[in-house]
Amino acid sequence: MAADAPRALEGVRIIEIAAGLSVAYAGKLLAQGGAEVIRIEPPEGDPIRLAGPFPGDEPDLDGGGQHAFLNGGKRSVALDVNSEGGAAVSADLIASADVLLTSWKTPAQLPLDDADAMRERFPNTLYVSISPFGRSGPYADFEGDSHVIEALAGFSYVTGYPDREPVSLGVDTAEFLGGLYGWVTTLALLNARAHGEQHHHADIASYETAALTDDHNLAVYHGMGLLRRRFYSRVLGAYPSDIMRCRDGFVSVVPGAPDFATSLGLLIDRPEMIDDPLLQLPKERVVRWQDFDALMEPWLMEHDAAEIVQKAQELRLAFALVPDVADLAADEHLAARGFFEGPGGEPAVGPPVGLSETPLRPAAPPALGEANDELAASSGGAA
Repeated sequence: MAADAPRALEGVRIIEIAAGLSVAYAGKLLAQGGAEVIRIEPPEGDPIRLAGPFPGDEPDLDGGGQHAFLNGGKRSVALDVNSEGGAAVSADLIASADVLLTSWKTPAQLPLDDADAMRERFPNTLYVSISPFGRSGPYADFEGDSHVIEALAGFSYVTGYPDREPVSLGVDTAEFLGGLYGWVTTLALLNARAHGEQHHHADIASYETAALTDDHNLAVYHGMGLLRRRFYSRVLGAYPSDIMRCRDGFVSVVPGAPDFATSLGLLIDRPEMIDDPLLQLPKERVVRWQDFDALMEPWLMEHDAAEIVQKAQELRLAFALVPDVADLAADEHLAARGFFEGPGGEPAVGPPVGLSETPLRPAAPPALGEANDELAASSGGAA
């Protein structure tokens, strides 16, 4: 991307008070859009800096992989926000900002748990809080991360074997969803203000952003009183929605073709099955899922995953590979779209959105406290 490409958020100042993955990811996306994102973190560094991987496996507050991913393009002010001086500098920075981005529970010296008090003290600063459970409700004071949120949101209950315990997804889906909603909400608030509207505070609960993705199971329960239970990797309501074994690995099998029966019959070299109710009728596939598996498995075990997926996609069947991380890192589609273009040309996970005129631009992360002298001086305090 051109280094002189315009930046959509040029001139926007964001103050981010370090508060977990969701806040950090929202701030990262805003920084990639051109905003000045000033990250206030403890003198010893935010926990994100302590997470690896580290070059040479040597811990380094400025060199960790998670820090590089989540804090690229930001500035860092290291101070104790619960001290009198630190709170004063923080307040000055917040007052100078267009947006404050944080969890509502920190720090104690600022009234982040009181949106009305924040409006009165910082009338010109939009306030976006992202927390596990939001500012209200019985769980508001609970601690939580992605694994906690995903369990509560129903993900774990439907994941795994029917005769075993529920399992976690293994990735931080819930917190990154919270961050994405924080990013989009911040953009919406800035846009509203540019058009003469003022919405001071947005309260985002990662729990809710995760629970809304369980919409089908909730709708089935609300409408029919039925509970979806763990059933391997299968979604019986739209069978086949499954991970199935093939000769050299696995493929994801989904009934996504306009004419599924014809396409599948041609795929598995069984054209005589095209008119069979097992292929023609979705309900029949759900009820007779074992018969469907028995039809598919011999053909799958005679073919490799890449061959299966290529032929399936040519027939408009939504089959896919099941890659490990090494395969994902070498994915030609992601590479062609510039997804792995990090700062300085180093490979790194890129932005989730491609903008034609104002592309999101990766940048290196800040050293701990690199902006202390400049920003403390401009605020008249000592960081």
